Amino acid sequence: MNAFNRVVFILLILLLIALLIVTAVVPFTVLERLIYTLQQAYDVLQARWPWSYLVYLAAAILVILLILVLLWHEIRPRAKKTLTVRTVSGTQAEVSTASVQQALQQRVSQVGDVFKVKPTVTGKGGGVDVLLELETPPEIDIPAKVDEVSQVARDLIENKMGLRVSKVKVLLKHGPYGKTPPAATVAPATPVEVPTVTSEAITPEALPPEATSGETQASGQQ
Repeated sequence: MNAFNRVVFILLILLLIALLIVTAVVPFTVLERLIYTLQQAYDVLQARWPWSYLVYLAAAILVILLILVLLWHEIRPRAKKTLTVRTVSGTQAEVSTASVQQALQQRVSQVGDVFKVKPTVTGKGGGVDVLLELETPPEIDIPAKVDEVSQVARDLIENKMGLRVSKVKVLLKHGPYGKTPPAATVAPATPVEVPTVTSEAITPEALPPEATSGETQASGQQ
């Protein structure tokens, strides 16, 4: 929508520039044409009254609504896509909200009795607003689970990422009765092949000549 607004704005600016140039070059022709067009519109409006007025009113309302919609999409407050992190040494860094949401999803999903989690992170001022949509079993202790999940989210964002949490909101949705959380999948251990060491008897024929002569000299000395 922002790209569409920019295109419309650019076209209007170009049209206004062209109109001003033509008016500056041939002002009398433009004024005469404008007066003629207004006179024609006045005659049509007066000849077909009140139906012409209703059509004119509907067109005016439609144009006004279209302008208001475009204006709202242009000036409405937008959620920041990045969050500012400041370290103890004063270094400033930017982290994307998508990265924070991914880390939250991975960490909160490890909490017990949590089937699904959908985090939403919004940066406001100097803090972060966190919305956690959870699916849990119906028989859980809701206040305790909300406190546990909120503390996990705060520890991750504040202690691991260096951000300040302004607010944590948890929306709980109960899953069907009897449903159990998905078991953590553990990758099967890869068997390690240990090389087999075989011992073979060493015969004098297999020894090099130097070793054989050395043994012969040693036996002679004895």
